[in-house]
Amino acid sequence: MANYPNIMRLRPEVRQFIRNRRWVHRGDVIAYGPNIRCDTFSTDAMGFRHSMFEGETLSVADCVQRDRYGLVLGPSSVYGFGLAGNENTMPSLLAERFGFPFANVGFPEGNSRNLFAILLGFVARAPNLPTAVVHISGGDFTNFCYTGIADPVFGSPNLKQIQTALEERGGRPAAEGQIKPLLVFTSLWIRTIAELCRGRKIPLVLGDDTTFFEKAQPNEIERESELGKPFNRSQTLQFATHRKFVVDYHTRRKSVAEALKVPLAGPGKVNDLGFIDEFHYDRDGTRALCDDFARGLEPLL
Repeated sequence: MANYPNIMRLRPEVRQFIRNRRWVHRGDVIAYGPNIRCDTFSTDAMGFRHSMFEGETLSVADCVQRDRYGLVLGPSSVYGFGLAGNENTMPSLLAERFGFPFANVGFPEGNSRNLFAILLGFVARAPNLPTAVVHISGGDFTNFCYTGIADPVFGSPNLKQIQTALEERGGRPAAEGQIKPLLVFTSLWIRTIAELCRGRKIPLVLGDDTTFFEKAQPNEIERESELGKPFNRSQTLQFATHRKFVVDYHTRRKSVAEALKVPLAGPGKVNDLGFIDEFHYDRDGTRALCDDFARGLEPLL
């Protein structure tokens, strides 16, 4: 996706993410490699990217020991792929805004089922309940777009299962037959997260995240990076699936949020954010998105 040689020329910090990219299994879930240290980012012993608060570099385990802390649950956009400086990630920006630390709970294509499981673990084990939770479910949809495969309970294959899943099915199925199970899946697990938070009186905001494909007009660096241009057949199918069903996904997420009476914060179907590649925000784009999330969260705190 995108023209990565151009991206690395225009944004040299991205080289550090490419050189240090490592995915590992935690059970059946794909996580980022633990204990990575480089000039532009770092991860803790569980593979979560560190967040910053008042000059401190904090692991997720550090955050959940505090009297007040927030959690940002989501995919690689929460992790901040390509975004130099742990202080520039979504959790760090929200911590700056609200005056207490937020933990970076980001997985590669993190889906709502797996994010529910980790939230449940925190609720059961942490000394104190989270002060706030921001849940970004866009990984449910972007994960689906890689394969066009979805199960109504278990979702789509993870990034290390893609080839096996396609071989089992004799190739990529028609996405038209799979989008309904995907929507059932995301509805189920967003609802489960919301009900867990409601039952524990934890303020929750759903992030209405978005991608380059919904951007009104690319800027100069995005054009030079050739964002939105597929470079192989797999990307052609992935991008086509995204464009075809993104309105269905956004509409379903909005209807679920309304039914649950949970704030849905973010630009929605159309945006003017800055992007590093099709799915990852640049520094200004990340801050703008966090401003939206913060406006949704402020009335609840």
